[in-house]
Amino acid sequence: MRFLSQIFQPIITIPKGAKIKSTEITCKSQKLLLECGLVRPTSSGLFTVLPLARRAITKLENIIHSCLEEVGGQRLSLPCVTSAALWERSGRLGDIGPELVKVEDRHGKKYLLAPTHEEAIADLLADVGPLSYKQLPFILYQIGNKYRDEHRPKHGLLRAREFSMLDAYSIHSSDECATNTYSIVSEAYRKIFRSLDLPVHRVQAPTGEMGGSLSHEWQLPAAAGEDALAVCASCSHTALANQSRTCEKCGRGTDVVNSIEVGHTFVLGTRYSEPLHANFIAQNSSSVPLHMGCYGIGVTRLISASIESLSSDKSIRWPKAIAPYAAVVIGPKEGSKEWIGHGFDKVQSIARQIEQNGGRDDVIIDDRHSLTIGKRLMMADRMGYPYIIVCGRSALETPPRYELYRSAGGEAPRAPQILDIHELLATLHEQTKNKINVEYSEKCVVK
Repeated sequence: MRFLSQIFQPIITIPKGAKIKSTEITCKSQKLLLECGLVRPTSSGLFTVLPLARRAITKLENIIHSCLEEVGGQRLSLPCVTSAALWERSGRLGDIGPELVKVEDRHGKKYLLAPTHEEAIADLLADVGPLSYKQLPFILYQIGNKYRDEHRPKHGLLRAREFSMLDAYSIHSSDECATNTYSIVSEAYRKIFRSLDLPVHRVQAPTGEMGGSLSHEWQLPAAAGEDALAVCASCSHTALANQSRTCEKCGRGTDVVNSIEVGHTFVLGTRYSEPLHANFIAQNSSSVPLHMGCYGIGVTRLISASIESLSSDKSIRWPKAIAPYAAVVIGPKEGSKEWIGHGFDKVQSIARQIEQNGGRDDVIIDDRHSLTIGKRLMMADRMGYPYIIVCGRSALETPPRYELYRSAGGEAPRAPQILDIHELLATLHEQTKNKINVEYSEKCVVK
């Protein structure tokens, strides 16, 4: 069982009425993550992710793992340091040059900190190949840190120089097979975003520097977004905004909203396999280039984007599935009448029963008993715990009853439900029983 007093969470307390002048904080997610002790900047575009934010990222990673394993994904880990020669062979070294973080070893060999791994995957397949058509298709994926020398890092984790990303690669014998798997992985993406209750839109996009024949961006509407979506109120069609304000599907007018790109998917064809000689042996015994697809989700960007989309200016609101802790239990102030009648041992008992009722190490106790309940309630609401359980005045009743607050926008949580322990456990169980199962699945639909 975890206690809030033991969590490393360097909160920044701003004096009431103070005027803060900062040109570096440019959006609310950046401000909230910093002030609530979830991240700490180390230099421009680089951040230390602190324990509570790390828990949220781990939960998101588990959801991604589960959804990709369900469609047959196989996890691996590629080095973040990639030979620059591979990027030269693919033709991207010059095209993306200014954004690449380049390094050189003691022997003068040139490397780069990879922003993505298409070349590395193609080189791996070339090194172990040629594969047989009988081994295809399959999906390889990883979640790891990527690097991009942003000209102007801003918005905190939304545009950083180092970031965590899912990158998955599907390997095929034909473009038809690649397109089929593309649809399957797209459904896995939809499941990921549905589990977060986020209104993410898949919109067709240019293939750009990545190349290939098909590309979609996955966009989350948010005021701080640097992209824009054209949304048709009549037919719900969504597309990247352009100069036209007319829906291409029904011909009616569209509304334009800012958005954040949280994912990108491509059918690459032989764009990387051909120059890097990643081949397979076809049924007619000829050696031909593999067909590839690639799929990315910005993990740390999605954490920040979800806060940007759901939160108020003063309080974090998490997707419930990835909140650092699902519930916080707040006990009475030390020395109070409630403390004497409903002490810390009973507070721990409440937390323990919630865990045993499906909380699974997802409950934390705010044991800072020198603070008033009101102060801790405000701090818990600012942190965005989905459920706040308060052992207050009603805990002295027979039977004891507890205040259950649910996170909501604005400066203060909504009016609480007053529940006895059985009603409390039943309510929490009902709210959480439909959570996505993040355990690994053996189901494979790619083959």
